[in-house]
Amino acid sequence: MDRRTPGLYLVRAALLVIAMAFLAIASVSAFELSLNGKSRSLPDEAALRALCYQVPTESGYEKGIALAELLPPLIDAWKLECLHAKGLFLREDDRLAEKLAAFYLIQAHDGTWDLYADGTRIEGLRSLAISGDSAEERELEVWLSWEGVPELKAELERWSSLTGVKVKAIDVPDTRSKYLTTLRGGGSPPDLLMIQSDNLADLLSAQALQPLDRIETSELSAKGKDAFRLDGKLWALPFYYDSQLVFYNTRLITEAPPIDWTLDDLERIADSVAAKGRTPLSWNLYSAYWLLSFASGFGKPSIDDPDGGVRPDDPGTRKALAWMLDMIESGRLEALERDAMVARFASGEIAMILSGSYSIPEFERIGLEFAVAPYPLVPATGHPVAPLLDFKGFAISRASRSPVSAQRLLEHLCGIGVQQRFTTALSKMPANGKAWAAARDSNRYHAQLSRSAEIGLVIPPGQGYAVYKNIMWKMLRFILSKTMELDDALAEARRLIDANLISQ
Repeated sequence: MDRRTPGLYLVRAALLVIAMAFLAIASVSAFELSLNGKSRSLPDEAALRALCYQVPTESGYEKGIALAELLPPLIDAWKLECLHAKGLFLREDDRLAEKLAAFYLIQAHDGTWDLYADGTRIEGLRSLAISGDSAEERELEVWLSWEGVPELKAELERWSSLTGVKVKAIDVPDTRSKYLTTLRGGGSPPDLLMIQSDNLADLLSAQALQPLDRIETSELSAKGKDAFRLDGKLWALPFYYDSQLVFYNTRLITEAPPIDWTLDDLERIADSVAAKGRTPLSWNLYSAYWLLSFASGFGKPSIDDPDGGVRPDDPGTRKALAWMLDMIESGRLEALERDAMVARFASGEIAMILSGSYSIPEFERIGLEFAVAPYPLVPATGHPVAPLLDFKGFAISRASRSPVSAQRLLEHLCGIGVQQRFTTALSKMPANGKAWAAARDSNRYHAQLSRSAEIGLVIPPGQGYAVYKNIMWKMLRFILSKTMELDDALAEARRLIDANLISQ
């Protein structure tokens, strides 16, 4: 210490303390957030910016984060007061709690934050005060399945750390079966569970789910909502989906098929491949899952009939199967189940296969030289071979112990942030339309997948599809092996399907 300048030393020390305090405040956050007058602890500035993702604004897409992610689950909210560079912005709305998931904090170019709410941009944000009722629920159980469980668990941990709600995430291979067993045994149900559309009829028969029509879903795929709508009500929200595509070996097929290619083009390509001594085309013809796409292209008006059944002997199905039999006879097409098909495609023996978009990351991982095309048009009808869109979604248990938190978590999972991160990591198609638009420049298959979504059909949620799929799985083997004549086999399939539906 310099004894001659004790005052200067104290001033410097005081300035250092003030500077450190200022830096500490700045590192905590650039603005203050409070709920009912109580300040919310926010991530520090660097961490908050790292949490941001692409959000839609009047300028296109900018980096931001939904305001709802920084608050606990709210039962109701009615007032938002925002102090900003030019004064005070006040928003009073009885449905504010439902809207906060679409109010975004935006990173401004000058290092400050803006609030973007319902098309209004408030610049230079200094503080945000919310008035509302917070849910007292502090724990959720969520059942997860299918691909991406580790990534989903990471998303749930992120939401838990920001909102303060504990989330118990459980990997359940068959959520439908386990939930029905739990209900029969009087066990504890989950709050939120993943399902697919053909689970819906069984779960509704058990009165296991609550309707979700109260939730704002305008950003979600209309086809995705149809996949989970039964008896006039919405029972789950679509989360992501896969679509069928034509995968082709780019060493054997060097010119990409155009978006509007036809079955005639497919046949010409197949003939050129056959001339090279390779198998042109393969897929699992024994599965009705693939048959329905071609039946639609050849004129089947819809997958299910008004009575909920799925007819197997319509003219479109007959024509589709006749075309397939001719393709097999000509040597253009070989029927193979998935493992054999993929192995031979990977080895270069097969030039084209039909598979789901879920195969993209697998083929990229092993370094295959491939590209994808949407399904072609049927020249005779002008209709596309319509890929089936396989939606996975989240439903809320009717017996949920934390229904408010479950709904807010569901809204978060279907929001643009999770939808971008999860679907990009897993090569899935997001159910949120704005998330899909944000991926336009980063997904090299965007055009082909968008076309598939446009022309695709939703797997119907009724019981009829499950009955049809199981019976046609057997009947297709008789048809393709020519053990039964086509018309006889389809007539027998119709009889079996009708008998099964009557008995249920």
